[in-house]
Amino acid sequence: MATRNESSTPWSATHPGTILKYELEARELSQKDFAVLIGMQKSHVSELIKGKRPMTIAVADKIEEKLGISAVSLVNLQTQYDYDIRIIEQKSIEEQKAINTLKLYNEIFDINTIFKRCAMAAKSPIAQLSFLIEKCLLAKPAELKLEANGMFKKSAKTGQDTRMLMTWKILAERKARIQKIEGIFKRDEENNVIEELKVALHKNQNTEDAVKKILSQNGIAFCIEEKVEKASVDGYSYIEKGIPYIILTKRYNRIDNFAFALMHEIGHIYLHYLDEDKNNCKLSIPDYDNESPEEREANEYASNALISNHEWKNAPKVRVNPIVIQRKYTEWASNKDMNKWIVLGRISYETGMYKFKSDESRKIG
Repeated sequence: MATRNESSTPWSATHPGTILKYELEARELSQKDFAVLIGMQKSHVSELIKGKRPMTIAVADKIEEKLGISAVSLVNLQTQYDYDIRIIEQKSIEEQKAINTLKLYNEIFDINTIFKRCAMAAKSPIAQLSFLIEKCLLAKPAELKLEANGMFKKSAKTGQDTRMLMTWKILAERKARIQKIEGIFKRDEENNVIEELKVALHKNQNTEDAVKKILSQNGIAFCIEEKVEKASVDGYSYIEKGIPYIILTKRYNRIDNFAFALMHEIGHIYLHYLDEDKNNCKLSIPDYDNESPEEREANEYASNALISNHEWKNAPKVRVNPIVIQRKYTEWASNKDMNKWIVLGRISYETGMYKFKSDESRKIG
């Protein structure tokens, strides 16, 4: 959508009658006396001063003759006034159209959240609409609504508001789009990517930067976009123009959640998205579409990528007691140079047992 440069669009127009009004006041000359002076009806002079009557060449000549004000300047000011009025009227029409379109978008996602996070809240409706179309690359409202309906299942669960999920998705794709990558994505480098990520995640030192660097060198764009209200998103991934994108939220500041969410999205990329259009991708949210083969496969991929199934079979066999399990598996993790919280996170995922005593080491390093 092409829009006029707002900085050059006037917000008001100055009628030459305003100049005449100030001149008469400065000369202490009444409108009635001035009308007699130039041979006009008093009502016509009043209308001219109020901007209800145009400054004609004939009137401008009379004013120049009696007051010494340039007739050319007065006529030029009238021409500028007429032009400015047309621009202001057109701006009003464009602004109303923008407001109407924003209302349609707001039915699909929360525009206030978008504009607040992107520092666009104080901008005009025209500027806001231009931002959505040009920077967020949004389709028309009707097309976007179809996409939203196809992507999200209806849910009454807290944190799965489809409108807010779409809000986060727009923010995530905008941020992902500006990420820079160093390498070229190669499908046959999967094992190397997984191994490098595995080491960085278990080490958990400058983790976010380490992950971003590994992925960038392998042609995968990565970023963090914090969750929005009523949208309990863990992550999102897609491939566009041959470049894979992964966006996480760090919904919990815990290495086990971060590691699993990351590997889950990596799984989607290598298992499901390489030959798919990005519109077939889904956000990873709690209990979302858990029955689908794709989600189960991505979950299994994440678990095996972080701790191989072969190693997991040799893990300690202990009774179902959180204290004993935490002690034994922490020892086992230490002997294997694994992060204890990633190990305990897998136990939680497989058993539903979450009663482990946390400490600072569980945070994302």
